[in-house]
Amino acid sequence: MSLSVQAVKIDALEQAEASSGVLSAMFLVFGSFTIAAGVLLVITIIMMLVDVRQKEYATVRALGMTRSDLRYVAMIEGSIAAAIGCGFGSMVGVGLAWLIGIGFSSVFATAGADVFSFHVDASSILAGWFWGFHLAIVTLFASALWSSRMIIVHALKSVPTRVPKHVPWGLYLFVIGAMGMCLVAAGMFVLGSGPLAHSVWIVLGCSIILLICPILFWIVPVLRAKRSPDGSLPTFREAPRKTIGFIGVFLLIWTGLPSSMDPIRADLTPNEFSFIVIGLVQVFAGVFVLSALAPLMIRTILRFASFRSGAVVPVALSYPLHKPLRTAVVMGMFSITVFSVIVLSGYTLQFENYSSSFVEESEGDFELMLSASRSRPLQLEGPIDDWGLVNTNRDNIDAVGRVYRAQAFIENQEEDRSPYILRGVDVDFAEHGGLPLHIWDSSLGDSSDEAWSSMQSRGDVVFVDASFGLESSLDGTSVGVFSVKVGENITIIDAQQPSHRREVMVGGILEQSSYLFSAGVWMPSEPVVEQYDGSLTRVYVSVSEGSAASQDFDSSEVRYFSAAGKSASEREAATELAEQLRMDLEKEGVDVSLIAEDVALIQSLVLSILALFEGYLAIGLIIGIAGIGVVTYRSVSERRKHIGMLRALGFTKGMVMRVHLIEIGWVSLLGILNGIVVALMFHVGLHSAIWEEEGAALVLPWSTVMWVLFGGAALVYLATLSPGRAASNIEPSEALRSSN
Repeated sequence: MSLSVQAVKIDALEQAEASSGVLSAMFLVFGSFTIAAGVLLVITIIMMLVDVRQKEYATVRALGMTRSDLRYVAMIEGSIAAAIGCGFGSMVGVGLAWLIGIGFSSVFATAGADVFSFHVDASSILAGWFWGFHLAIVTLFASALWSSRMIIVHALKSVPTRVPKHVPWGLYLFVIGAMGMCLVAAGMFVLGSGPLAHSVWIVLGCSIILLICPILFWIVPVLRAKRSPDGSLPTFREAPRKTIGFIGVFLLIWTGLPSSMDPIRADLTPNEFSFIVIGLVQVFAGVFVLSALAPLMIRTILRFASFRSGAVVPVALSYPLHKPLRTAVVMGMFSITVFSVIVLSGYTLQFENYSSSFVEESEGDFELMLSASRSRPLQLEGPIDDWGLVNTNRDNIDAVGRVYRAQAFIENQEEDRSPYILRGVDVDFAEHGGLPLHIWDSSLGDSSDEAWSSMQSRGDVVFVDASFGLESSLDGTSVGVFSVKVGENITIIDAQQPSHRREVMVGGILEQSSYLFSAGVWMPSEPVVEQYDGSLTRVYVSVSEGSAASQDFDSSEVRYFSAAGKSASEREAATELAEQLRMDLEKEGVDVSLIAEDVALIQSLVLSILALFEGYLAIGLIIGIAGIGVVTYRSVSERRKHIGMLRALGFTKGMVMRVHLIEIGWVSLLGILNGIVVALMFHVGLHSAIWEEEGAALVLPWSTVMWVLFGGAALVYLATLSPGRAASNIEPSEALRSSN
């Protein structure tokens, strides 16, 4: 005997694990934006602490403490805070995961899955604690290394940092690193990087920009200026700003360059990694451009605002101009969170717009489906008069199409074989138009209806679902069993008697939603029943055109789906007919459903999951807004004497309050606008790369943009209101006497 063993449960568990892995990967990818925002917040706070403690660090250095000792002190203090904070954050993360689990439970419950349960183990908590702690330690070490290199005399006397008249050694290291990145990316691209070729090409271009710009706009001008001392100071001052600005501009041009203008990129297929790289690069490139243009924008604003605001606006904008690095970090923190929220919202809106055609694709000219399992097939072979219908209005039934289901092996021309579903259709189903086809062989007819009739009459032609024509954007592999084209031959092999083989031609491919709702190889019903032991599992029912529901029918819960091309009266008649058929056939074990509502249920399930991700990403925006409150509070403590001097010079409490609100509003608004603009650019690129080929129109998430813009600005001002009020209540005499 020839026996084969299949580990059905193990395969099911592996598939379930892979499906949950997709959700986990989405959370990790989008959660990385929140992590990046948190890292930028930590960097901002550390920079502020270094500025506040600059004299303390200089004093202990003057008393004999070495740079390494100073780094150890900072690391010990930071390690204690990081250990406690990361442990607390892990516990908060468990609570957040519990709330997300509740959301998933409610979402899947609408689809009839009530087994979703929350589970957490110690490894998850320890992993979050471990990685969060080490990420904080790396950030602390970098900042401690930077702060320990201070000039003691300058720090004790609060001497402003002077513009160096030489090229910093760190810039040479940066150029060397960019050169190494160019070589690695070029090597990977030339030797072959497979599905990552598009990502590698993008990284290669970014590396070249990072290599060339510092040389052209910083190193070369400074070396030339050192030869002519007269007038060289502006060159030393403007070199960093010009370098950062040109890097940002060139990165935006490179990442946003259309494929038509780049012949190499036109031959490459973008994937998920490409979009992640492009998105992150565009966010930080926008921050670079804003940081470089900030002095020019501030000077322009001051020209127009000075005659109205007096000294308030110049004083408010002087601090962001004086601390460009800190301003850029805060803007980046806002930009990256706003970018992630807008991108996911745009993707959700685009999917909703694109999937609106799924109802029409899954229905065709049918509205209802009677279904059952293969173990208990439908007993509805005969005409409608033999069904024993008592409550059903038969005049509203226009046509009935029967679909038989069987299991067989399919094999392509490369002899790749896999089990798959066969669906046999009767003459009535084919003559009523079947299901919409995306593409078909022109010899079968000029329309989808003619193609179905030809398939039924010929017997050697089959239609397949869209999974046979879809490819993964990650690695280019087929989404289904294998990829086929219209006109190719495939072989259908009987699972019980492998010697029974039937070679057929793929005459067409169904619309894209078919791989979700109508998966299978569609062919005439006769061979499916006789050769492959098919069973009647589906009966499609069409409502007569122009039919209407009865006068006493309650249509308050009818869903009309205007995009599907059916009139309101037909939807009402179909809903009433479904209720009548349930009363007549429920005792026979027949499941009666509206096709449109089944499709809409799956659509709403996907949209609900995406909505959960949007709420998850909104946490990152809240972190950024809370960070602004922390930064403002630290800024008030740091500038206490400065505020006292302003009060002594005549600034009122209201003027001090406006100074802080304008300063925070300027930084946060630039960050939010940068995130919005870059996200919209990214969304347009995503549409041209993915959705445009599917025929979906471009839809921009303007409502989310407005909510983020105005809601984010309002929350920022609420978060900074308390620190700003505390700053305005500082008395001049108290602040000037303070040693801080």
